[in-house]
Amino acid sequence: MPTAPCSLIYLAYGSSDLHAEAIYSLLSYYRVARSAVRVLIYTDAAAAFRQVLGERPGVYYPAVTPGEWQRWRGSSNKVYLLKVGVLTHAARHYPGNLLFVDTDTIWQLDPAPLFAQIERGQFVMHVSEGELATGNELSRKIYRRLQGQTFQVAQRKLSLGSTTVLYNSGVLGLSSALAAELVGVVELADQLYAAYNKHMMEQLAFSMWFGETDKIAEAAPYVLHYWNLKAARPLLTRVFRQHAPHSLAAFYEKATALNLGELHESELRYRALPSWRRTLLKLVGRQWQLPALGH
Repeated sequence: MPTAPCSLIYLAYGSSDLHAEAIYSLLSYYRVARSAVRVLIYTDAAAAFRQVLGERPGVYYPAVTPGEWQRWRGSSNKVYLLKVGVLTHAARHYPGNLLFVDTDTIWQLDPAPLFAQIERGQFVMHVSEGELATGNELSRKIYRRLQGQTFQVAQRKLSLGSTTVLYNSGVLGLSSALAAELVGVVELADQLYAAYNKHMMEQLAFSMWFGETDKIAEAAPYVLHYWNLKAARPLLTRVFRQHAPHSLAAFYEKATALNLGELHESELRYRALPSWRRTLLKLVGRQWQLPALGH
């Protein structure tokens, strides 16, 4: 077991739809955790969380100024880079083993082994998405555009090669001792965004910075990240508003009944179909869509 303090970190900034996701994820964590760690919820709506969760022991809402929120977006002014600001802030104010998870996650196993890996100096991301050169359509496009280009950050020179592996950044874990590296991630991400302005440059920056010298550990066995189900957010929010203010247990039960994990997998299978087949299915009205899931 880790000896340093451990923190599970959420970022719920901007959209109120993230509140439902964050609380559902947190409740799933409490279901699997044998010994709950400190929880940090970085949000611009702490009162909304307190109204539902109450003054729950071990849950903290770090104070962040509007100026800090803006600075954390980097020179490229990207909301995706708020993750780096959150981790940097947590390392300074809550040192120890830090595990950041996106709100659209469901815990499946106690992440204690992940915290142990982090304490040993391992950097953690959600899951490998494979080599950039042979990945999905966007990955291949980025590879074709940026292959051979060199990006210099401080004394390091980084470039995209045929073996560059892209990891999903829905989970980010590191010890506070490694947090000094994060300034390099931001600088690299800003350069990548300037070279090719695609949303996934933040996760590519993390993958390149930490994956070039060491193998990145994967958190996928412990947590499901349903990143592809943005269409389900309004439905989850509706369930949240109906049940969470009265009963967190009822909200958890109803949210679980949505079967987000199964929907996540079925949508991914649809994405993996050849483009001609997806086009044909769309033409005959059989493209993937969120099922009608009751009221």
